[in-house]
Parts: sequence; structure tokens; C-alpha cells
Amino acid sequence: MKRFLAHRPACFGLLLLLLMIMLAAAAGLIQQRLGIDAETLDLMAPAAPASPAHLLGTDEVGRDLLARLLQGSAISLTIGLTTALAAAMIGTLLGIVAGYRGGVLDSLLMRLTDGVIALPLLPLLIVLGAVDPAKLGLSAELLQAPSGSLARTILIIALVGWTTVARLVRAATL
Repeated sequence: MKRFLAHRPACFGLLLLLLMIMLAAAAGLIQQRLGIDAETLDLMAPAAPASPAHLLGTDEVGRDLLARLLQGSAISLTIGLTTALAAAMIGTLLGIVAGYRGGVLDSLLMRLTDGVIALPLLPLLIVLGAVDPAKLGLSAELLQAPSGSLARTILIIALVGWTTVARLVRAATL
């Protein structure tokens, strides 16, 4: 820790990262305090430069760029943390089962892990994203909910992100 604190660029980077996380976590509160909204159109100010009303300006349809930046960072933080947690839970469960049970089950789970690792990631994510959830038996209300696409994104990324955790947990369990 002493070495880290002595390294000024590392401390600056950590402070910048913490500031970005705090801004993303407080995005809704900041938008409310400033009286800005990411979805409100201001057709009288398309592509406006920075001003007291729009601190970072507006986009081509008049939406406040600061509000959109804050909203996007909050969504990214939510997806990142939730996906990491879900992938860690899946990987931990499969790694413990594989390491503890051993034998054929261990071999099957590790070959499944190897298979997921061997697949090219981007095409796999595109294919998983193109699957129609209604054909999988999920309710239409769930799919139309505002958080439906967020949950779907988290699920898709978590389904391919568990492999490293599974290998590490299996190795620690053996």
C-alpha cells in the first residue's frame, strides 16, 4: 500500500476512477439537482454548444449531453457490476462442483468450460443477442419492461464470462 501511495500517477488514476464511479452511482440525483433529463428533446437547441442550461451542450435533437453521459455511465456501471457478480456466482458454483466431485462430472464441466472459451466471443454474443426470448417461453410483459433489455444484456455477458472463475475455483478446490 505504501508503494502504491508513493506512485503519484497511480493515486491520480485511482481518484479519477473513484470520481467516475461516484458520478455514475449518483447520476439520477445529479440529473434531478441540475434539472436535466436525458430523454427530453429541446428542438429549439439542436447541436447547441455548452451553456449554463446545457453544461456539455446538446446533441442533434436537443437532448442534454451531460444527462445522457450520466445516464449511460450509470447503466454501464450496473451492467458491469451485475455481470461480474453473476459470472462469479456461476463460475464459483461450477468450479466447486467440478473440483469437489471430480471424476466424470469434473471432466464434463471442464470440457464445457473449454468449449465456451474456444468459441469466438463477438459472434457468440451476437448470436445470443439475436435469440428471441419469447420463443424461449419468457413472458411478453417481462420482455417489454424497461429493464428487460438490461437484464438480457447482463444474462448474455454472464453466460460467457464465468469460465475463468470456474477454472480458478476448481483449481483451488482440488
